[in-house]
Amino acid sequence: MSKILLIVSLIFFALPGGKHQDDTIEVITKSIETANTKEISKYLNSSVILSILDDENVYSKTQSEMILRSFFVKYPPVQVKLKHTGSSPEGMQYAICSYRTSSSTYRLFFYMKQTGTNTLINELRVESDK
Repeated sequence: MSKILLIVSLIFFALPGGKHQDDTIEVITKSIETANTKEISKYLNSSVILSILDDENVYSKTQSEMILRSFFVKYPPVQVKLKHTGSSPEGMQYAICSYRTSSSTYRLFFYMKQTGTNTLINELRVESDK
């Protein structure tokens, strides 16, 4: 009986989504709020679609980290609030945040996909919240 319980527990914790997914989103959101690009880069895929205020392109992980660092310097976060999370039918996880600076508010979206045992950001968007 204890072996069955152990197996069921292992299967539950190995499933994508769930608590681990929530923890990843929370860590990324906190890292954005503190403008911690080193921590964010741990969750970036090898190539990332970045769309920051109408400037969109595909960048390497290193380039993405540098662009995000520049964004945080120009628009330092005052408050970041997680507004919504979910998943697409294709298995992409997403989070929508409110990103507030001292003078403006933006919507920040990040889309993640399970890659092996890791959940990595494939796309990150920052849009003006008009």
